[in-house]
Order: sequence, then C-alpha cells, then structure tokens
Amino acid sequence: MISARRYSPTNSRFFTWLLRSTYGRWICARYGAQGLGLEIFDTLKPPFIVIGNHTTNLDPFLTNTFVPHPIHWVTSDGNLRTPLLRFLLIKLVGSIPKSKAIPDIETVNWIVEFIRKRKGVVGFYPEGQATWNGRTLPALSGTAKLIKLLKVPVVCALGKGTYLSKPRWAYSLHRGQVAMQFSQLFSPQELKAMSVPEINDRLEAAMRHDDTAWAGMLGLRYEDDRRAECLELALYACPSCGGLHTLKSSGATLRCEACGFAAAYGNDGGFTLLERGRGGVPAAGTGADGAARLPAAATAAAPAPACPAADFSGSGQLFASIAPWSLWQREYLDSLIRGPFAADPDRPIFADVGTTLLLGKRMDKMKPLGHGTLTLSSRALSFSPAKGEPIAFDLAEIDGPGVLKWNFFEFYVGKNVYRARFDDRAASGYKYASAIELLTEARKEREGAADSAAGVTAAESAAV
Repeated sequence: MISARRYSPTNSRFFTWLLRSTYGRWICARYGAQGLGLEIFDTLKPPFIVIGNHTTNLDPFLTNTFVPHPIHWVTSDGNLRTPLLRFLLIKLVGSIPKSKAIPDIETVNWIVEFIRKRKGVVGFYPEGQATWNGRTLPALSGTAKLIKLLKVPVVCALGKGTYLSKPRWAYSLHRGQVAMQFSQLFSPQELKAMSVPEINDRLEAAMRHDDTAWAGMLGLRYEDDRRAECLELALYACPSCGGLHTLKSSGATLRCEACGFAAAYGNDGGFTLLERGRGGVPAAGTGADGAARLPAAATAAAPAPACPAADFSGSGQLFASIAPWSLWQREYLDSLIRGPFAADPDRPIFADVGTTLLLGKRMDKMKPLGHGTLTLSSRALSFSPAKGEPIAFDLAEIDGPGVLKWNFFEFYVGKNVYRARFDDRAASGYKYASAIELLTEARKEREGAADSAAGVTAAESAAV
C-alpha cells in the first residue's frame, strides 16, 4: 500500500495507441529504426519489466513503438516541472517519477503496484542516465535487488546505432541505421534461483554495448554536415594543450581556441587530426566566439598532458571514437583536481557567464534566482548574479549532480533542486557534474585517510 500519494500515474490505452501509431512510426521512419526479436511478444504477456541501455533521450519512444503493451516508464522528476508535461507523462503515459538524489520509496512502491496488482509493464534504464560517450554505464546499485524482488520476466531492449544517430549532446540528427534488439533476459524461475550478484552480472553483460564499435563492424556511416556541433558538451578538455573549456565546434570540426588543435569528427564516429596545435599552457582571454573566458577556468594547470589513447602522428585516426577521449579527459581532470586545484582551492576550475540559476522542489515549477556567472572551484559551486547577492554551495552539501535532457545542469541541496540553464547551448553542464563527482571522491578519500590516521594514533596511545 502506498501511504502518501503525491501523484497517481495512469495510462490511457487510446493515447498510447495514438502515440505509437503517429509519433512512434515517424520516429522509426526518421531514424531508420527496425525491431529485432519481436517474436518474444507472441507468447510473453504482462506483467513484465523492460530494461535497456540508455544512449539517447529518445530511447523510450523507440522502445514503445515495438512493445505491444503500454509501458510505465520510470523517469526523472526533472521532466515533470511544468503542468503540461506532468499531465502528459503521469496521467496519459503513466510515467513513474524518480528523484536522482532523494531516497524515494514511493517510486519503488509504484513499481511494485504496477507489476503485482495492476499486472502491467514497467520500464526503466539501470544506468540512470544516458551515456555521453556511446558506451554503456554500470547499473545503479539496487537494480538487481529490485528485479529479484519483483520475480517477473525481464525483457532487454538493446539500442544499437541510437547513440551515433542522436547522442545526447547533439541537436541535429545524424542519419544512419538503428536497430532495437529485444530478448528475454530473465524468467521468474531464473530470478528465484539466482543471487543478486549473479543477476547484476547478467544484467550488465546483456546491456554492454559500444555503439561505434558495433557500427564499425558493420561498416555503417552516420551522415550529417553538422555532426560535430555542440560536441563540446561532452568533450571539454583539449588533448593537445590540456585547456579546459577551450574547445569549439563548427560543422564536422572541433577546434581548440587556445592552441589551434583541430580534429574532424567522422561519419564513422572516429576523429581525424587536422591540426596538432601549439601545445603548452593555453592562453586566457576572449574566445573566437567573443565569449569571455576566465583565465583560471580556461587554463590547464599543466602543459601538454599525456594522452596515450590519441595518435598525433597524423597517419591514422586521432581517436577511434568519443569514448577514449572522454575517458582520458576524466582521468586528466581528476589529476588536476587532486593536484594544482587542490593546492589552490579557490581557483576556478570551470566558469560560465550567461547562466540562469533556478530553484524548485521535485516536480514543482522552478523559479529563477538570477542571471549571471556560474563558477566551480575545489571549495564551492558559486553563482554571481548581475543583480543581487552571490550564492555559494559547499560541495559537501551537493547531492545528485547531473544533466537533464541535453544540457540542464541540476543538483540537490537537501530537498531543494537547483538548475543551471546556459545562454550558450554549447556551454557544458556535463563538465560541472563530472568535476563535482571527482571532487566528492577526492574529499571522501581524504576523510577516510584522516579517519584511518586518527584510528592508528588512538591505538598507539592506548598501547602506551
């Protein structure tokens, strides 16, 4: 029984049919999507669970088109902050809201109700967010435990080509081939016999996918003259000079405004070196787009970082895909956070002018707090509005940093949710979420080391 019903998801079968017959078919035609393994639905009837790899914001729409039953999708409550979307997603589609940072027993209760009492279909993405680099993320803790608890069939909807067609950082469609591969991952009997770790292992193995590698094996190409535009939402570090927030996209090219490095993003998902760049520490000042760059935010703390995954010889691909570039930049940022930025905790790591900060609670309408500059240092995330007093958030108080849709940077402080909305659509919210995660990891390690040292000291004193 659900004790406090803040919302009541319902699903209109007529609206579901209408959505599948109109928008669903249009999506499939536009993306060249085909469904594979659909014969499992000839015998499989509700209740059951649908899970899948999360590669694009359109994944639920593609899946809905091929599954012949209404699906109650678990969705971020950030998608429900307008009355129209709340009505559409909760009352007509039957979505189940989920907070990313606040423990939400109500979400679990609704999942149980739809499975056990209403004999329906529930869908969710175990990764919790869409991938930024085309590779599947680890499943969130608790997913396997929930699946074992429900003891109903689990269907895996594996999207292939979805990332290369419409990655979450892109605003335009890269035309190519998309396949939705359906398979039954678990039966109730298997779930009863398996342990939670065994379920988790099979779950992650079934969802594991590298979109660029898959397309490469089939020789697929994804065409768009503007395919690199807004790629700096995902890639924020220059592999030549180490500049942070110095990359700028145009057409099929990504270029560093600081050192001149340039790479072409190919229709196969790989990168070709165009200009090596001057290397060294990038210059601060004003970018080619006229936007102001803070010196400390646009300058790396170390010249020419080692990037072993990149081929700067010009004889082949610079990077085989976005993934190795993305993984290198995370390691590089982590080294800066634990080194130079730790030594100077007030030095800006990232900063963006032209930012609107909004405040809300879960599904409530958000109210703007001002328009100004968002700045992240090792000590705090701060907002300086053009009018009014600055706001500073201690990083230890921030929970659930992440990106909603394409580029709304959101985080929780207590029960309050804050959203940073950037005037420049290519200003990356992902870089803030990544840096705060790394800063939090570093802080917890320091605290753990300090606790261990204190414990040793106490033990030595007791021995004396």
